[in-house]
Formats: sequence, C-alpha cells, structure tokens
Amino acid sequence: MEMSQNKAVYLANLNQRMMDQDVNELYAECKKKIFSIALSYVKDHYLAEDLSHEILVKCYVTREKFKGDCSFHTWMCRIAKNHCIDFLRKSYRSRDLLSEDIDFTYKGNMSSPESEFLRLCDKEELNHHLRRLPATYLEVLTRFYYKEQSLKEIGHHLNLKPSTVKTRLFRARKMLRDQYQV
Repeated sequence: MEMSQNKAVYLANLNQRMMDQDVNELYAECKKKIFSIALSYVKDHYLAEDLSHEILVKCYVTREKFKGDCSFHTWMCRIAKNHCIDFLRKSYRSRDLLSEDIDFTYKGNMSSPESEFLRLCDKEELNHHLRRLPATYLEVLTRFYYKEQSLKEIGHHLNLKPSTVKTRLFRARKMLRDQYQV
C-alpha cells in the first residue's frame, strides 16, 4: 500500500512530459475509488461512470496544483467529492417533478396512440402519487403548479407566511421525488 502511495506521489509530481503509460497506470489505480465515491453520491451506475471520468480528467488537467501536503489519492478523493456535490447542486436546481414536464415532453409527438397512452399513464401515476400526499402539502402543490399562484398569494389564501409555504412546497416535492424513486 505504501509503495502504491509513493508511486502515486511520484506520478503526480511529474511535469508536463508525463508519459501516457504513467497516466494510464495512475488512471487504472484510482478509477475504482473515484467511481465508488461518485456512485455513493449519485446512486446511478452510468452517471457515476461519467462523473468519475470527468473527475479523472479534471485531476489530470489540474495536477500542477497538487502541493504534496497529503497523498495524491487523498487529493483526488477530495476533488471527486467536491465535483459530485457541485453536480448534485446544479442538477437539483434544474429539476422539476410535476406534470408540466410530462405535458411538455409529449406535446411534440401527440399524434400516435402510443404516445397518448404513455401520457395518460404518466398523468395517472402522478395523480396516484399526489393523492398519497398529506392534505397540507397537496394544497400548496395544487395552488402553486395548477393554479399558478405565487408563494405570497398561497400564503394569503391559507393564512400562512410565505416562508412556511416555501417550506411546505419543498417538502411536498421531496415526498413526490421519494415516491417516484421507490
């Protein structure tokens, strides 16, 4: 193990003329660990493969920034964790779960009976999951997505603060997301 770490430090300290063979050895040595870190964050095998490849490329490109304060493996693991956290933050912001996305997906190809059936099945599944939510969360979701009311308007109708409405909306989305992942 110590010899392996020394080899990683040696390979990390090479300058620009790092040979392809050395890079391949380092890649083979670290890819399983980086992949397992990515998989622990994203819980998707194929996405973890993509992320681990991005991380290894990122480590290779920024290898000059390695100062040697820790082992090269530790440095790479920290980059992997930060990269995965950044990825999850970006993907969380762009994620919406409700039927607006379902309707948008099927608008272009509504002509076939198969696509109409799939659209109907998706709506039924969504309605099933919505019925399983507690009434307080369902009310907030309905007003926000279907009636297109703002947080302030929902708070006014339900005699709640906008921050409470926002919290309920967040929790309702999380409950729906959890139901879809089961």
